[in-house]
Amino acid sequence: MRLSSVLALLQPALPLILGLSLGCSLSLLRVSWIQGEGEDPCVVAVGEPGGPQNLDSGTQLDQSDEDFKPRIVPYYRDPNKPYKKVLRTRYIQTELGSRERLLVAVLTSRATLSTLAVAVNRTVAHHFPRLLYFTGQRGARTPAGMQVVSHGDERPAWLMSETLRHLHTHFGADYDWFFVMQDDTYVQAPRLAALAGHLSINQDLYLGRTEEFIGAGEQARYCHGGFGYLLSRSLLLRLWPHLDGCRGDILSARPDEWLGRCLIDSLGIGCVSQHQAQIRNLTVLTPEGEAGLSWPIGLPAPFTPHSRFEVLGWDYFTEQHTFSCADGAPKCPLQGASRADVGDAVETALEQLNRRYQPRLRFQKQRLLNGYRRFDPARGMEYTLDLLLEAVTQRGHRRSLARRVSLLRPLSRVEILPMPYVTEATRVQLVLPLLVAEAAAAPAFLEAFAAGVLEPREHALLTLLLVYGPREGGRGAPDPFLGVKAAAAELERRYPGTRLAWLAVRAEAPSQVRLLDVVSKKHPVDTLFFLATVWTRPGPEVLNRCRMNAISGWQAFFPVHFQEFSPALAPQRSPQGPPGAGPDPPSPPGAEPARGAPVGGRFDRQASAEGCFYNADYLAARARLAGELAGQEEEEALEGLEVMDVFLRFSGLHLFRAVEPGLVQKFSVRDCSPRLSEELYHRCRLSTLEGLGARAQLAVALFEQEQANST
Repeated sequence: MRLSSVLALLQPALPLILGLSLGCSLSLLRVSWIQGEGEDPCVVAVGEPGGPQNLDSGTQLDQSDEDFKPRIVPYYRDPNKPYKKVLRTRYIQTELGSRERLLVAVLTSRATLSTLAVAVNRTVAHHFPRLLYFTGQRGARTPAGMQVVSHGDERPAWLMSETLRHLHTHFGADYDWFFVMQDDTYVQAPRLAALAGHLSINQDLYLGRTEEFIGAGEQARYCHGGFGYLLSRSLLLRLWPHLDGCRGDILSARPDEWLGRCLIDSLGIGCVSQHQAQIRNLTVLTPEGEAGLSWPIGLPAPFTPHSRFEVLGWDYFTEQHTFSCADGAPKCPLQGASRADVGDAVETALEQLNRRYQPRLRFQKQRLLNGYRRFDPARGMEYTLDLLLEAVTQRGHRRSLARRVSLLRPLSRVEILPMPYVTEATRVQLVLPLLVAEAAAAPAFLEAFAAGVLEPREHALLTLLLVYGPREGGRGAPDPFLGVKAAAAELERRYPGTRLAWLAVRAEAPSQVRLLDVVSKKHPVDTLFFLATVWTRPGPEVLNRCRMNAISGWQAFFPVHFQEFSPALAPQRSPQGPPGAGPDPPSPPGAEPARGAPVGGRFDRQASAEGCFYNADYLAARARLAGELAGQEEEEALEGLEVMDVFLRFSGLHLFRAVEPGLVQKFSVRDCSPRLSEELYHRCRLSTLEGLGARAQLAVALFEQEQANST
């Protein structure tokens, strides 16, 4: 009985005990097989004849000592053979056969060494592994941090030949590409480094801005030194034996022209402005074959839509008008940056046509027949132009013809803009101006404020700005904001520690700027304001984006809220559509289909009453407004400006305008005050009308109304 209890106790540990026993047994058995019973063969070998017998007692090895000492073989050199010195390279990367990608050589002079050359060194030196400056005069004072090579002769042929000779002698084995530029050349260093990084080194390449020699053939071209040019290492190695001959035979007043003539006369290689043929040759090896080759070569392929909702639309334009306007108008003048963009595209198309067909044909623009453009986020701005041209032959014959051309303005290198550090712990001061006509909607705002700010204990405060008219709220008259004050007091009772401040002002023609002036004087300069309306529904996400996007001394944020359409026009979500029908349209941000919320809405670009900014930035913009406009002109300007307009016209801050999905406003009929300026009244009316419904919904409503009237 006692044995069975012991076995019951040991039963859970039996597998562990058996495993340990088996492991120890196998280990002991393996050790016995390895060691055996003989002597250590290594020790025996040391003591055998022929081995080193002159070891002292300290070097005798013990069987239990595993720290063996190495056997040192002394160096022996045959005296009959001549001594040969081992040559080592200067740099370890040369001995290993590895090379840097790009070396930049800057041609400068004694007069510009301390000015233009220093500017080049400060702007692009940190982008390249090595940057050298070559000048033709000795004794020039070398600026700090620059490596200058002086040749002692400023003649163009001498300066260029000695520069190439120096590059070949000292750096020909260490670099794959050499870029030669002048000290007044503007170069985009990251793009140049990227170009040299993906070009193949096993080719003779002379790449730059091509120019024609005076009196030479059509194929004889050199690279203009003002734009810089790229030389491959293999081309430099082939050119090196011909430098002395070119220096004595070729006379030229320009170093770049001398180099071009030397390359053509000695090697038959001219300057090229494009090199992407390798991509075309490798295209046949891809799964798509040559059909997968996109235009222009080397740039990403156009965006491929997967549904009709992803199709990128084209904008139609002429030389005077565009037919896709920001305000929704069918036609508006082509002006400003858009006009300059179209003009540049037309000039570029004409320049490329003349470069391709000259001297056989020369084209002159008569007019732009049709123009189309669209922005592809994967490539850039695409253009399709129908041009009416006049073609002139070499014999002077003229003819008008229409041609369609396609152009692409590719996206430049995407860079991350440095932004000041911001934190989400900043307290937000909400400011709600309330007119008498908006008093009935204020309790709904206060309830939304309680649910979105007070319940989650957000670090935010609220100030109510009660705006009375000239005959409202006077002595003996009822207070139109009595219900608002009662609702604020109820919130203070429900949430102990909460303080809802309110200010009362009287204005005949209330202006958003004048009202904010009153609040601004009551708060410190480091206060973060969130200017709201009675239809705003603040929440934690909205407040956090307000904190992140409003940066003191740097940026002001004016979000674009989502406006729901009228429930009378917007269709309700059906439980199941008929067979073959498409999917239901997506719900707007914050919509609740289960409660029968309307489906559809729009981001109201016309409204700009909501904004986040710091009090110090507003005071600075307000002071600048007062300094530029004085007297009656300032009073008139204040009536026609909103706070966003003040930042836009009288502040140097970035004005960030973006859609805010967290700001969702229910539909309501809103009256536009006739006291507003003409521009503000037009924007208010346009916002109200566009908020009724989508064009398709309005068309259906008009059709149903006409059908009802006809019956």
